[in-house]
Amino acid sequence: MKYEVIDNFLDEEYFDSLVCMVEKWEWYFQSGVAYEEVVKDNFFHMTHMFYRKNAPVSPHYEKLIPLLGKLEVEILMRIKANLYPNTEKLHEHQMHSDKNFSHSGALLSLNTCDGYTKLKDGTKIDSIANRVLLFDPGEEHCSTTTTNVPARFNININYIQPQKRLDIDHRF
Repeated sequence: MKYEVIDNFLDEEYFDSLVCMVEKWEWYFQSGVAYEEVVKDNFFHMTHMFYRKNAPVSPHYEKLIPLLGKLEVEILMRIKANLYPNTEKLHEHQMHSDKNFSHSGALLSLNTCDGYTKLKDGTKIDSIANRVLLFDPGEEHCSTTTTNVPARFNININYIQPQKRLDIDHRF
């Protein structure tokens, strides 16, 4: 699985402004984290949706435009923030893919904690503030809870980059 990890992805002032907004977002309870996990493990997380179904759905969407520019997003599919609550023991959620096709994804960690994202090959990407994981979220991966801070926060962006679009166009 190809992926890239970039530390200090955003300039400090802009990144800090995103982190300061976390408490202003409306968070929505989501039972389970991946598939039928709720029945098996009773996990939950909170989300704030910024963009879905081809339209902004959050009054905070505009604040993410510089981030989208840095990622060179051409076709935006979804942006959501995730809040994984603290648990006594670190829990890995079920492996899943965001969509059932190859596309680009960026996972921006908003805080540093002992949580991580695990890729299908077993690679673990630690949650470090202002670290971005660029990968194909059409491939299986999973998230975790955290034990050493109140919650793990990240922003998940699903999109198509210009070069990916060109690759797709050449298949026809």
